[in-house]
Amino acid sequence: SYTKSLRQQTQTTSKPSVTSTFISQLACMALKRRLKDQTHVSCDLTADSNALLMGRVGPVTVKGRGWQSSLGLTCRAIEATVDECRLDMARILTNQKLVLTTPAKGRAMVALSATDFGNFITHPLMQPPSPPKIQGASADGELHFLKENVRVDPSSGAVTFYGTYAGARWEFQLRRSEGGRKAFIQAVLAQGQETRQDVDYEEMANALSETTSDFFNHMVFELDGTFLSFKDMMLTNKGKEPSVMLSLM
Repeated sequence: SYTKSLRQQTQTTSKPSVTSTFISQLACMALKRRLKDQTHVSCDLTADSNALLMGRVGPVTVKGRGWQSSLGLTCRAIEATVDECRLDMARILTNQKLVLTTPAKGRAMVALSATDFGNFITHPLMQPPSPPKIQGASADGELHFLKENVRVDPSSGAVTFYGTYAGARWEFQLRRSEGGRKAFIQAVLAQGQETRQDVDYEEMANALSETTSDFFNHMVFELDGTFLSFKDMMLTNKGKEPSVMLSLM
């Protein structure tokens, strides 16, 4: 009958929407399980019915606030978008688990407070660069970033943080570069740091500036199977406290 035919058409057209909602719910649940803490997680996705049968969905946008990972990585806010994801539909149906069949390409905007940035540069998986060997640096040639005393100053456009190298404490200022490079880090000896006559601190500062700038510009972030690199940055006073916005793609 006409009523039965209409009901069948309605069920057929609504199925992709329900499946899309189901995948979105799985993504949110998976993120919440992986996070130690969060104040908001949402996932919006678009899925064409034909593409969905092939395991293709997109674009997919994930938004969050107050995220904290099990290893202490935190962010004030995040918004990540992937144009297309390829999913293992069999795993979704049998295990209700999202599995990417190929790495996804996307872009993200991450807002970090001073505390978040300190957690970021001292994250266990973060390995600071090794500057070139310089005379006087043989005692401790490893660069170690410090979590404490990070400052985000939108008025000057700089994120200030500290580290230790060659037995000395160094101050680093991260700024957006206008000259072709995405970001530039200037290293100087921290105030009050004692010096030695046999060490060329100017050469050391230049080497630290160059290697940390290159390191930051070529850093790759991994967000649940999506690999992103640094693109741009800006500092803002919006919100309860200043933050640095990192654009990744």
